[in-house]
Amino acid sequence: MHLSRQRLGDVAIAAALLVLALMSAFNAGALGLPVGRAHDAFGYALLVAQVVPLVWRQSAPRTVLWSVFAPWVAYVGLGYSDNPASFALYVALYGIAAYLPRRSAVTHGVVVAGLTLAWTAVGVLITDYVPWTSLIAAALAVVVPMMIGFVDHRRRERITELELAEERREQAERVIAADAVRAERARIARELHDVVAHEITVMTLQAEGARRLARDADPRVTEALATIAASGRTGLSEMQRMIGLLRASEEDAERAEERDREAARAAGAAGTGGPDGPGRGGSRGVGGPDGPEPDGRAPMPSLAGLPALAQQVEDAGLPVELSLSGTAEVPAGVELSAYRIVQEALTNAMKHAGPGARARVRIERRPDAVEVAVEDDGRGAISEAARQSGGHGLRGMAERVQALGGTLDYGPRRGGGFRVAAVLPTGRDDAVVRGARRVRGAR
Repeated sequence: MHLSRQRLGDVAIAAALLVLALMSAFNAGALGLPVGRAHDAFGYALLVAQVVPLVWRQSAPRTVLWSVFAPWVAYVGLGYSDNPASFALYVALYGIAAYLPRRSAVTHGVVVAGLTLAWTAVGVLITDYVPWTSLIAAALAVVVPMMIGFVDHRRRERITELELAEERREQAERVIAADAVRAERARIARELHDVVAHEITVMTLQAEGARRLARDADPRVTEALATIAASGRTGLSEMQRMIGLLRASEEDAERAEERDREAARAAGAAGTGGPDGPGRGGSRGVGGPDGPEPDGRAPMPSLAGLPALAQQVEDAGLPVELSLSGTAEVPAGVELSAYRIVQEALTNAMKHAGPGARARVRIERRPDAVEVAVEDDGRGAISEAARQSGGHGLRGMAERVQALGGTLDYGPRRGGGFRVAAVLPTGRDDAVVRGARRVRGAR
């Protein structure tokens, strides 16, 4: 028969108390020491009947209480000598207070106390060996184990409340993280759409121009160029139609993220300071859609916009040292992702580096990849939990890097501060992408 861990504990308690009760009754009889009636077969049966029900003290506390109380009354009423089996009644009283609703436990406890006091009062009145102080002892015998049970019941309730609150907070954080990822993916898709749409437009215009210039050439060439131009226009129309869905998806995800963020802040206000925690990685940055960026008709950000971004951060109070090296041609999508990574990293530095900090941005353009490194020397506090979970901004960086097949590293710098390093492959056939070194160190 399969027994749960709780049931095994109850079996062990009942077995130990039963052995103690039987040994006490046997030794008292053998030594001729009992005060009261000597134990016979019926007495031993009453001892067993008092103790055995404790096996079910957690699953059926009401039944156990009365199953123990009835043979205990018979045992005491028949005048058998005192025995440790009486502790079974105390355990049963603790059980109703610990495992039943308070009102039900009080009701059963009052009934047991009344019957016990009445039975004790009869003994005080009709016998000479039951003192009146037994009434006080009987009352305390009911009250004390029940008070212990009430305290334990309240403690378990509190633990359950804390566990549920923690579960709700973690669930809210998971929802917020998922919404942040969806919003970032929609934003990445929209930005890449703008880049690809530009390239398709150029391709279509070039094909149209070439078709006009090759009007007197081989008809097959003109037909091929016309097909290219028509395909370009069709693809551009489809992408323009999809952009509306992408923008709507992004806006919906951002609204859901803000709504869930507020809910999580309310649920976890007493926890680690809100769903984001004190770690790096908010989802709003300087410039771009995270700040005062022009509307969708403005040109997409690129590496050429980094000096202006650095100046904007410096004007906000964080000195920035910017280093750009290399002259290799970089695809527009890679430039956009590199810009966004720098933007988010500088935003995090402004939020968490602390006063007196400085930031350093290094961009190296190579034929095969673009290396991005952003670090600060701040002393801003960052908890272990936040360091492990990162933030929504860091998740957004990871989404961008993963979409390009690159690598991303972030973490505390040796000697203080924080560092973000990314390698973004350009996607050229002759490229050999190198992985970024793992950043080590601690705040």
